[in-house]
Amino acid sequence: MALADNRAQRISTLCALYLAQGIPWGFMTITLANYMSSNGLSTAEVGELTAFTLLPWTFKIIWAPVIDSLQLKAMGKRRPWILLAQLLMTLSLIGIIVIEPYLAGENMDMKISFKYLLWIFFVHNMFVVLQDVCTDALAVDILPTEEQGRVNGLMWASKILGLSAGAAILASVMDEYGIRGAVLAQMAVLFVIMLFPLFCVERKGEKRFPWSKGSVTEPCREPTIVTRPISEIVRDLLLGFSLRTTLFYSAMILISLVGWGVMETTLKTVCNSNDWIGWSSTHTSHVMGFAGIPECLMAVCAGWLGDRFGRKPMMAIGLIGYGLLSIGFALSVDHWGDGLETQWAADGTWDNYIVWCYTVGYKPLLSIFVVNYIADSMKMSWTNSSATMFTIYMTLSNIGHVIGNKIAGNVETAFGVPNSFMVMGIVTAATSLLLLFVNAADVEKRKTQLLDAGISQ
Repeated sequence: MALADNRAQRISTLCALYLAQGIPWGFMTITLANYMSSNGLSTAEVGELTAFTLLPWTFKIIWAPVIDSLQLKAMGKRRPWILLAQLLMTLSLIGIIVIEPYLAGENMDMKISFKYLLWIFFVHNMFVVLQDVCTDALAVDILPTEEQGRVNGLMWASKILGLSAGAAILASVMDEYGIRGAVLAQMAVLFVIMLFPLFCVERKGEKRFPWSKGSVTEPCREPTIVTRPISEIVRDLLLGFSLRTTLFYSAMILISLVGWGVMETTLKTVCNSNDWIGWSSTHTSHVMGFAGIPECLMAVCAGWLGDRFGRKPMMAIGLIGYGLLSIGFALSVDHWGDGLETQWAADGTWDNYIVWCYTVGYKPLLSIFVVNYIADSMKMSWTNSSATMFTIYMTLSNIGHVIGNKIAGNVETAFGVPNSFMVMGIVTAATSLLLLFVNAADVEKRKTQLLDAGISQ
């Protein structure tokens, strides 16, 4: 059965591919980042590591025109690219195994490890980005409009589930079997996930493999490779971003993710530094992994809430809630050291419950915002180059995230750790005001005007 014709199959495939993105992401940006932070990396260095990991995500715009213009139609528009990307992102993890002697043991050297990990994370995420662009394009192609909100929620929940597993579960695996064991475990999972796109087709009539027997629909049989002029794609983009709505929407995405990046990096310092909380890297990863559970649950609900009450109100709730929570966290600095005994933590104590509450609390709010802006971005991608336009929105979010992680050390130096949350909380909450200038009806009106004028959008 083809993905376009089978609801269960298309949802499970899209969710599995997002799960594959999340597992290494959690391992790299949480488990390994916390491990290195506990072994001497500063806020600025942890921020740089995360920023370098995120940097390929700002290049999504490079991949998008390629997959929009170059298509092996006999096997589907997106599927061959997805298979290639999934294979390469899996194999690229071998680099971590190669440098393992510098990460642990007698020859451990955080400075050397840091230098090599920057490039390993960069290369791996170049392939993850390719997989993400293709998966998003596939979602745009095969998801009916009425499914977009809910399925985007499930896709994001799958990514968060993978991230949580990459943080909490792989932290325990790393404790028990070392870094090599944690890397091999996630490589095995990624290979299994590759079976989802390997044994399906996008649409009826397409070949599963190049050598497969059977008929192919006429449109697929004509040219094997189909290209669109880059000039047409550029024209579509200029048209798409000529509206005030799309410009304010883009600014909202960019600025909100800067705040997230700063607070995300600074939180690692709060948890791992002996100057503040001083958790072990494993315990910090467990806490951040546990925080993914309410985030995952909210992601499942967020798409439905957006469909039911509107995506703009949900995005506003997410931004304002996250901002106010961060301001409250900054004001509670005198209680960051308060403890509460419980058996939930690995060491038998639930230390610093204020930090726990903030870590677990901001994730669902972030999920409400992210799920709804991703779904709304599909609606805002209204030209013939929809994959490229959608990718630009996602690229802007990643640029904001990179900037936030990169400047986290500077923000900490300028304002101090507690006030970093205060300042960025205010910025995040205030960003919601940009939504007042965003109106999806402007997009529909523009499309109608172009159709009336006889111009293809």
